[in-house]
Amino acid sequence: MTTIRKGLLICAFGAAAVLASQGLRLIPESSPVERGAAAAISYGCIDCHGNPEPGFPDDANLSCTTIGTNSIHSRYDGQCSDLLAYFEVVRLKRTFKIRAESPNQNRLLRGERLARQYNCFQCHGELGQGGFRNAGALKGYIPGYFGKDFALLTRDASAQSVRTWIRLGIDPALLARPIEGAIAEYFIERQEVSMPIFGTLPDPTIQILADYVISLNQFGAMDAKAIRAYSRETQQTSPLGPVALLITTELIIE
Repeated sequence: MTTIRKGLLICAFGAAAVLASQGLRLIPESSPVERGAAAAISYGCIDCHGNPEPGFPDDANLSCTTIGTNSIHSRYDGQCSDLLAYFEVVRLKRTFKIRAESPNQNRLLRGERLARQYNCFQCHGELGQGGFRNAGALKGYIPGYFGKDFALLTRDASAQSVRTWIRLGIDPALLARPIEGAIAEYFIERQEVSMPIFGTLPDPTIQILADYVISLNQFGAMDAKAIRAYSRETQQTSPLGPVALLITTELIIE
């Protein structure tokens, strides 16, 4: 790291210290899925239902008015919508093999197949809905495919930046920024988990993965309704865009 970049880094940390003194913290971004997973552990769902893969609810009509009403079952209170999102993403993962056999192999489904094949969700969370802890990283976690952190790292989710991250494990344009680049370089060198390099993949494969990541970014932090819409879209012959599908879907979750 050059002397100039070290100076910029010191200034940046000074600014961060000022913000922290005013009550502002570097808080990881979260999604309903991630919060629901934490709530499932807190409520002891796994203790009763067992491994979520085969054991959690598999009812596409679940809603906050149909679960937790049994006298021996915990009430979900304000966390119900987050739990529903978690249940939905578990169900989606469980049904992947069935969906993958669909004759409508659209680009979204092919992207999901590649993301599972190359373990993208192992770090960035199921459907990119929340990364896991990463010691040494700026916020101590791996960002999902949504929110301000993802936008900052990928130049507002640009296709070129996402492809570069997949191919090189970093976007050099990020490191080239005067202040953000110095901060990024400092933490990237020290974080426990780094982005894998997939530079040996064929360009068409990288393009499908990049398109898929950007599509998930357009969904944003997904609730149960959005996850169900996503599932329907993977089975469309000519898939609609995420926003259009969410507008036209008739799924209602109370």
